[in-house]
Amino acid sequence: MHEPPFVRDREANERLLARECQSCGFVAFPEFRAVCKRCGERDQWDDVRLQERGVVQSYVVQQRLPDEFETPLPLGIVDVPQEGEGEPARVYGLFTETTPDEMDVGMEVVADFRTVFELSGLPVHSFKFKRSRGDRL
Repeated sequence: MHEPPFVRDREANERLLARECQSCGFVAFPEFRAVCKRCGERDQWDDVRLQERGVVQSYVVQQRLPDEFETPLPLGIVDVPQEGEGEPARVYGLFTETTPDEMDVGMEVVADFRTVFELSGLPVHSFKFKRSRGDRL
């Protein structure tokens, strides 16, 4: 039986669980592959938790999407640090509660657990990012 990717990656998506290569320190999120993209080592991974804050490295604002999506929709690449020491994970994510005018490279963002879509009437959850509002999340 085929298992959709969002089910296979459920633990990572719901808990911000990533994997770090023992050889070179590359952090993979959410995809878990046997071979490291950076150094090519095989099966040399440690589980690491990511923080719920990150910094925008790049972004784009989608203006035209299928009817199921509200536009304009900011999408960003965010560096999300590990809990503890180590390289951050580079995460691609949707934004919520953030207007295109608020988007900026270097902006601090917060991961917010949300319903991303529904499948057969059941919610599928993951994280979206939103602009940090200082101490108020």
